[in-house]
Amino acid sequence: DFFIEDEKLYFIIGDVSGKGIPASLVMAVACRLFRSVASHLEKPEEIMASLNDSLADGNESGMFCTAFLGILDLKTGGLKYCNAGHNAPLIIHTDGKVAPMSVEPNLPLGLFEGFPYEGQETKLDKQMMLYMFTDGVTEAENNAKELLGDERLSALLKLSASLTPDEIIDETFALVDRHADGAEQSDDITVMCFKYC
Repeated sequence: DFFIEDEKLYFIIGDVSGKGIPASLVMAVACRLFRSVASHLEKPEEIMASLNDSLADGNESGMFCTAFLGILDLKTGGLKYCNAGHNAPLIIHTDGKVAPMSVEPNLPLGLFEGFPYEGQETKLDKQMMLYMFTDGVTEAENNAKELLGDERLSALLKLSASLTPDEIIDETFALVDRHADGAEQSDDITVMCFKYC
């Protein structure tokens, strides 16, 4: 999910443990909480801690949610962010270099109330892209049970610096389809990508 407020882009990507209706309900609650909490708190780690406490309260099923949450200042490129056990986002540089962001792993959301999430900061230069994904991308399997893997994904992104975020997302799903070659996927696949202009 994402929204823009006061010239700042608030965004979050997540992946819930489990499948089916219970997992869908947890994600729906997390998204609603994100929009509600983010408009009242300034720091990603504070937002993440609030989401965690809400999801952990009465969580008898033990379900949890990995997440990456960021606040991008659209005027300066300053990016404040907090990770909760999610895959590190990838930065696509204008020269095609692809590098994972430095992230503190922290705990996934919903496990323990009161966990002290640690926030981080970086800066995006003009024309840089931020690429976020769930592990359904890199863990996509073919009929031989081979994973797509980080290397294949990075190789695709290194050739994508001249593409738009929409085109990169389309290329990602095409790569997964080619790799799977008809094999049924066992995990959800979500991709979020944006360019700082």
